Amino acid sequence: MTDEHPEEAGSGGWPAASTRLVALLGWPGRYSRSPQIHNAAFRHVRLDLVYVALPCKPDDLSAVVATLRAVDAAGANVTVPYKQDVIALTDRLTDEARTVGAVNTLVFAKDGIVGDNTDADGLADDWRERISADVMACGVTVLGTGGGARAAVLAAGRMGADVTVVGRRQEAAEAVAHDLAPHVNSRVEGCALDAAIVPTRIADSGLVVNATPLGMKGEQLPSRFMALQPHQVAYDLVYEPEATPFMLAAVEAGACAYGGLGMLVRQAARAFTAWSGQSAPVEIMERAALGLPANPSEGDAGPDAGRGRW
Repeated sequence: MTDEHPEEAGSGGWPAASTRLVALLGWPGRYSRSPQIHNAAFRHVRLDLVYVALPCKPDDLSAVVATLRAVDAAGANVTVPYKQDVIALTDRLTDEARTVGAVNTLVFAKDGIVGDNTDADGLADDWRERISADVMACGVTVLGTGGGARAAVLAAGRMGADVTVVGRRQEAAEAVAHDLAPHVNSRVEGCALDAAIVPTRIADSGLVVNATPLGMKGEQLPSRFMALQPHQVAYDLVYEPEATPFMLAAVEAGACAYGGLGMLVRQAARAFTAWSGQSAPVEIMERAALGLPANPSEGDAGPDAGRGRW
């Protein structure tokens, strides 16, 4: 991989014939901010890489991954609905991907395709910046049992918080708790959404996390999640729209609320390092995610403008 960006070297612009590909695999996948985040980072550090979204239908996933390998792509991100499906297409998994049980990052190495997962560490990075240790110490409730929920459980448990996983089905929530409890130093419990203990667990938690797609199209969460208190923090892994009904209800009740854009940027930063071996320019990536210019100007509100309390 060349360190000098062709555009900077005066070789006729970027991307060039030498530029290697990084792709986003998902379906439909056309509305992600990942291309703008990563391309801003590649330009900033002058990496000869370009990031594109490649929506692929389920029957085409295997062929697309094989093609990326064949054309010497540097890597890929994997989003819904393929984070579990893509595991079978890798040559090996990192310990983190094996623990989470999902892959969101592919690295096309010389000796094969490596499946990794940067979601849990990226989420923990974001929470350390935004959420106090006192809030985390009160415990965390996570709604959902999919890959995002598993990442949230790991992030919270690694930060020392007791975690309650709430799912529509008791067995699914218990399975998440059973799988992840050995990897954290805290209590992890699984409960069905209609379990009698759930309202108490939510009320006692410092942080309440929506790790489902609910809210992307304006859906409300189950009523018990829409009644937080002023001392609590709501965190929605959804980042489009910027303020989901869950977040708006929390703010109306006097609580803090954050969307998933911070997680998106920080998991992207860790994927950037996996592909390039370099430290990621996190502030540049965050500004790109918010549609801000790379270089702050006078009067620019800065990246924190889109990351604060709603």
